[in-house]
Amino acid sequence: MLRPALWVADVVYFPLETELLRTARAVGCRTLDGGRMAVFQAAEAFRLFSGVTPDAERMLAHFAAMKP
Repeated sequence: MLRPALWVADVVYFPLETELLRTARAVGCRTLDGGRMAVFQAAEAFRLFSGVTPDAERMLAHFAAMKP
């Protein structure tokens, strides 16, 4: 059912590279992994609660550097 016109998101944090995302990329779909989703949700929650806009790209780099 996957085809290049679709985008596929998977909310799994670990492992980030799931079979679904790997297969979707192989057929040309755009993808979003669970790590990006977690980081950007956390950044937005922090902004809403504190009024301070965090550096989401820095947070994403830190998340990516953490290896389970």
